[in-house]
Amino acid sequence: MIKSRLFFIVAVLLVIMATGCVTTEKGGFEKAKTVDAAVSIRVNAAKQYLQKRDFESAKRHLKIALELDPDSPSVHDALALTFHASGELDLAEIHYRKAVHLSDGQSRFRVNYANYLFQQGEFEQAERQLLVVADDSLYEKRESALLLLGFTQQQLLQLANAKESFERALVLNPSNRRVLRELAILSYDAREYTEAWYYLQQYRKYTSKPSAEMLLLGVELAGQRNDADARSSFVLALKNIYPESREYKSYLRDTERKQSAE
Repeated sequence: MIKSRLFFIVAVLLVIMATGCVTTEKGGFEKAKTVDAAVSIRVNAAKQYLQKRDFESAKRHLKIALELDPDSPSVHDALALTFHASGELDLAEIHYRKAVHLSDGQSRFRVNYANYLFQQGEFEQAERQLLVVADDSLYEKRESALLLLGFTQQQLLQLANAKESFERALVLNPSNRRVLRELAILSYDAREYTEAWYYLQQYRKYTSKPSAEMLLLGVELAGQRNDADARSSFVLALKNIYPESREYKSYLRDTERKQSAE
């Protein structure tokens, strides 16, 4: 949460600034802009090297940026991403924390830290960060944050909360296939078959090649609906597209077991 700061300036000080300090203020502002620009250039260069996995070059640029502005959350965030990618996890966490602290908890830094925590299996801590971001209605990547929050809550077995997070993400982007996939599976597991069927159909609208997992889900849901034609269609697609998949082999085993029981 961004902390509000109130500056109380007496009238005498305002007069002094207006009459004698204009040049100093302008000079300081121009200097600040120059430093910010230099830091930004170094951070962007480091991220380009990071994409190439050239960690040493990335660190070289970030070392200079850190010397220019030791309190820049963007520099600490980039350092965290670099150390994270190079496997130096203790250093990564230090800089993720600094980025969040120095930015007064800005959402983009919280999300990067939460993603790190998720990858380390620190799901409760990741959820705490993401719950703050989820309520930031002006954060431009809120959809992705809600998706990660849903995955985190699944790991914590908070299935109702996970479903709510995915539903919130779906409001922001109704064509998000990953969200539709998770909602279809969660609804099926909760035996909410009508809802699961709806999400599955929405998922199919936005993909030309459903995954084997989703085709098998279609087989199960069509069976629950006693829709023989739809079930046959899903089985045929599963057989033709993923004949060697564990999902198709699972379907064959289940079919053989049912036939043996009859």
